[in-house]
Amino acid sequence: MSEIVVTGSRIRRPDFVSPQPLDVVTSETIDQRGFTNVADALNELPSMGVPINPVGDQGSFGTGRQYVNLFSLGTNRTLTLVNGRRFVSANVASIFTGASAGAQVDLNAIPTGLIDRIETVQAGGSAVYGSEAIAGVVNIITKDHYDGVEFDGQYGVSDQGDGEEYRARIIAGRSFMDERLNVYGSYEYNKTTALAYTDRKYTAQQLTFANNPANTGANDGIPGNIIWQNRRVPETNLGGIPFRTGGSALSGILTIVDASGNRVPAQFAPDGTLVPYSTGTFIQAATASGGNGLNLAELTSLVSPVERHVVSGFGTFRLTDHIKLKGEGFYTHLESTEPFNQPIFNAPVFGGNSASLRMSTSNPFLSAQARTAILNQPTALPADTASPGDRLFFLSRSSVDIGPNRTHTVGETGRGVIALEGDFDIADRHFYWDASANYGKSWGYFESTNIDQSKFLLAIDAVRDASGAIVCRDATARAAGCAPLNLFGQGAPSAAALKYVNVHFQSDYTIEERDYLANLGGDIVNLPAGPLSVLVGAEWRKESSSFEPNDPQRNGVGRSAAITALDGSFTSKEWYGEATLPVFGKDFGFLGMRSLEFDGQYRRVDNSQAGKNNAWSYGARWRPFEDLLIRGSRSQSFRAPAITELFLPQATSFTSATDPCDKANINGGPNPAARKANCQAAFQALGLPAGYQLTSQVQSATVQGTTSGSQDLKNEIARQDTLGVVYQPHFVHGLTFKFDWMKIDITHAISNFTLSSILQVCYDSPSAPADACSRFQRGTSASARPGQILGVGEAVGNGTTSTGPRTGFINAGYTNFEGYTWGVNYNLDLGDIPEANGLWNGNPGTLEFSVDFYHISKLETSVTGLGFDLNNDKGEIGNASDQWRAQVNYSRDPLSVTWTTSFIGRSLFNRDFTFETRYPLSVADYYRNDVAVTYDITSFAGHPMGLDKLQARLVVKNVFNAPPPYGAATSANGIATYDMIGRYYEVGLKARF
Repeated sequence: MSEIVVTGSRIRRPDFVSPQPLDVVTSETIDQRGFTNVADALNELPSMGVPINPVGDQGSFGTGRQYVNLFSLGTNRTLTLVNGRRFVSANVASIFTGASAGAQVDLNAIPTGLIDRIETVQAGGSAVYGSEAIAGVVNIITKDHYDGVEFDGQYGVSDQGDGEEYRARIIAGRSFMDERLNVYGSYEYNKTTALAYTDRKYTAQQLTFANNPANTGANDGIPGNIIWQNRRVPETNLGGIPFRTGGSALSGILTIVDASGNRVPAQFAPDGTLVPYSTGTFIQAATASGGNGLNLAELTSLVSPVERHVVSGFGTFRLTDHIKLKGEGFYTHLESTEPFNQPIFNAPVFGGNSASLRMSTSNPFLSAQARTAILNQPTALPADTASPGDRLFFLSRSSVDIGPNRTHTVGETGRGVIALEGDFDIADRHFYWDASANYGKSWGYFESTNIDQSKFLLAIDAVRDASGAIVCRDATARAAGCAPLNLFGQGAPSAAALKYVNVHFQSDYTIEERDYLANLGGDIVNLPAGPLSVLVGAEWRKESSSFEPNDPQRNGVGRSAAITALDGSFTSKEWYGEATLPVFGKDFGFLGMRSLEFDGQYRRVDNSQAGKNNAWSYGARWRPFEDLLIRGSRSQSFRAPAITELFLPQATSFTSATDPCDKANINGGPNPAARKANCQAAFQALGLPAGYQLTSQVQSATVQGTTSGSQDLKNEIARQDTLGVVYQPHFVHGLTFKFDWMKIDITHAISNFTLSSILQVCYDSPSAPADACSRFQRGTSASARPGQILGVGEAVGNGTTSTGPRTGFINAGYTNFEGYTWGVNYNLDLGDIPEANGLWNGNPGTLEFSVDFYHISKLETSVTGLGFDLNNDKGEIGNASDQWRAQVNYSRDPLSVTWTTSFIGRSLFNRDFTFETRYPLSVADYYRNDVAVTYDITSFAGHPMGLDKLQARLVVKNVFNAPPPYGAATSANGIATYDMIGRYYEVGLKARF
């Protein structure tokens, strides 16, 4: 008898139907569609939200990772299992991963070749499997037996000849000892290549929302913000812009006389001379349309390259007719680089070490032409008192040539499982048991190049020595190897200067998981409708994680903030039980009660950090008649605090935020009157007029602050309800219809109390609570940045310096989710149609049609738990109210063709916006079409050299090259949700012996 694996229950029942909604992705689908990663197959499901993957900007310590996000409830609230057992996480214990803190499994570590199917149970699972199963459970089930050898190769390339991908795979297995022993495994190699924003017109356009010059006020019926094209940051560029002061006003840019005799703004050319500089059409601070300002598209990754080697091995040894010894082994080596990232900034839109640099015309790197032009400004510059006859100016520069700041990661994951399984009979009752030991480890490092800030300041202070050579001014620094740094023009820094100022950052990490599991189940009592089945089990688990930045990173010698080390662990002791009770069924039923079955699960958890907790679930399945199944469940699930959330010491953070007091936002929010009154009061307290028109820089640039974890955190708790039907009419063979409604309410949600949330609490609460308002500071009217939210060390303007925003993890929020899915599947054997039979000589093939539809009715989050800060994400980009996928497959040996159409409904940018504040408010519906064709070559080529199957495949993604909806590229969610790459081709060949 083949092995029974049930997702959503550990009870082994061949006729078990999950009381919760269930999606299945088969190995046939993975192979035919050419998926090279498990995540790609799962992310096609309409119910999957915005994932963490190599598309778009990556977190500093999360490059190349692949995490799924069921129902958009967070990647840390979907539990991923392999064969019903936990798999070690690869989510590093740091706040800079780009993902929520948690035990997310990197799906890069899972081989595709030996997968039998992937089952996703929605809205439940903690009572059966433990922590994290709030949105649901992804259970990757591998093949339990393999004989033969299979080779598979695949190559992909975009319609534009870039974005290449390679995959090579071998699977081999063999049985020994009269089939008692079966050993099998696989090796996969997969490599993807990089794309930048500039490689696609949708992202190269650099669309952004910014001030509408036609806007005259808050109630004029004219939107305050509109989309602009070709966004540039006019206050800075790659080669350098000379300013009169350290301020950001473009009127402060120094000028030269152009070929027409007009005075125009100046910039440094690569040869160090001053040439005309176009500021473009200025819109607001850090934003212009066109011109020569910084183009962030040139510094942003669209796709980060990933190279991975995945090795897996499995074995089953039948010790006796009733006892098996099983083993599983996994090893993955992954490398990834985020090839495009933001530069080392020295610009007037920043403060502290990243502010503009004060320079003198005495600097020997300054060309004669540039020095003369600067000295001949219409209005004289401040005198350099240290060098008579010279003048002072400020240099704004975004340096990609002194510290590329690209993150490279090397990660490895290993996991081993050894298990005993058996069964026995007692008193005409059948029982089964299993016990397993599971050890997993992820380890690796992240490295990048940055600058040593103290050496940087010494290197830019250049003079000529007695011989006329350019050297560092400081004699002690010269003796220690200081090489002078030229910043006038892109590419100007010398190799010697780079060697001196550059510093190597490296952070090592280790994540370990130990899990011991034992189960005993069986049929206790034979009832008229079937057996009462029961299972009991126990689990002991230890999770530990360490994150170790090297000394330069830990000490904050670079332009980046000091990175804090972290080390922590917790253990969890758990026991659980399940029962399935059939009340009616088999021959014991009547009209309207063909079958009725109840089940229940309970788990008791004792976590060394979060304490004791319960998870439970109960459900029912009722068949009023054979064709119709009605199912429902109610559950309580939990997520234990992650190591990062528990043990993060006070650490430096860089954060941006939505500022309620920005002139585009001040009349919005859940209580516009309260927001406006609180902001106006804050302005007056800063010495500014109540009607001050603030363009908040924190919305487009980060500020430095602090954050920390808390060992007082408790488990998140979720209540889940589901109700659904499955209808399979006997009079239409092959037709299945299903509908499932789900409701998930999360309380005591753990979240990082972000700056956006702090600002919401401060300004949207009628009382402007001091606890929130004291967590940040704004510049007074006397400061360099009046009204702006300040970072660590910036002058407030009242004689004090800012401590920066203070964020941290709290256990107070809630999330309310409600939605439903429905699907139709119809399999038609065309041989059953006489006309088709005649046309195709008795073999017309089969036709399969399926539709999966997902609707979000509610998706609300309050970080504070107070409610007035409620974020309603329903219908926003990445969380469209309606999404669906339709597939049509035609198969007739040796040919199979699958056409897939995916739909994402019209989506809002943000529900808080109105036509008065922003236009457009939404992006349009989006359709994408893919086609996959496979052909069995052996049907006409024969079977040479023992060849069992030789199959070719062609996959075309985005067949009609559908562009993303206009404006989608303005948001990170839009980049991750819509296809930015365009038409893409994959060809593959599989040979089986």
